[in-house]
Amino acid sequence: MLKRKLSAASYVRKSRLILALDLAATIPMGGGSLAASERDRLEREARQIISATADHVAAFKFNRHLVLPLGLYDRVPSLIDAVHDQGLIAIMDCKINDIGNTNAVITRYYLDAGFDAVIANPIVGWTEGLDRVFKTARERKKGVILLCYMSHPGAEDGFGLQVVEDAKKKRFEPLYLKFARMARLWDADGVIVGATQPAKIREVREVLGEEIPILSPGVGAQGGDARTAIDAGADYVIVGRAIVEAEDPRAAAQQLASQTW
Repeated sequence: MLKRKLSAASYVRKSRLILALDLAATIPMGGGSLAASERDRLEREARQIISATADHVAAFKFNRHLVLPLGLYDRVPSLIDAVHDQGLIAIMDCKINDIGNTNAVITRYYLDAGFDAVIANPIVGWTEGLDRVFKTARERKKGVILLCYMSHPGAEDGFGLQVVEDAKKKRFEPLYLKFARMARLWDADGVIVGATQPAKIREVREVLGEEIPILSPGVGAQGGDARTAIDAGADYVIVGRAIVEAEDPRAAAQQLASQTW
């Protein structure tokens, strides 16, 4: 269902752009409680950006930037409603990565708050790991997107590790390709591969075939290029700071969206 919704929104808007609402609160020097006025500002700015850019994006991705200061059951649901009012989906970038029982609780919290999909880390494996994430999501007809290769330079230290593909033949493969195979086996709704790594996007696309979409973060501030990622095999690009920190977020979103279609 998530794949269809993403595809439909992308077609209608002629855009393969997913906007990351990476807006951060200003914390008082020395710590302390966050002022209500700062929460108001953060929520207002997020709402304005959703309204300004909705015609040019296929979905919105939330990170802890907003969820922690605004509250999962406090102000965040109204922002999710604003996304849904535009006919778009809201993805929670929570990178679920724990034992099964904890994963199930985390997944339920985010989905019950209104999110349409969660992002999870396949490193914890299936049995009593991500099986509980998929079960919880499927019961609610929501999506699960798996990390495959992140966009930052240090991703090579983990996702690039060589792991055994065939022990008898002593054949190895990089962990990110193992994760791609897991995504196919588990019927994930998408995978994350950094736009900063077009060669790896191509490799992952070969493993996935056409069934599972690739979402590529890292365009703009991290140096990734939207058109290059799409040409390498990404279905969608994820952009945050290049839009939310722009003087005119609407114009920035429109310009980036044009590069993806």
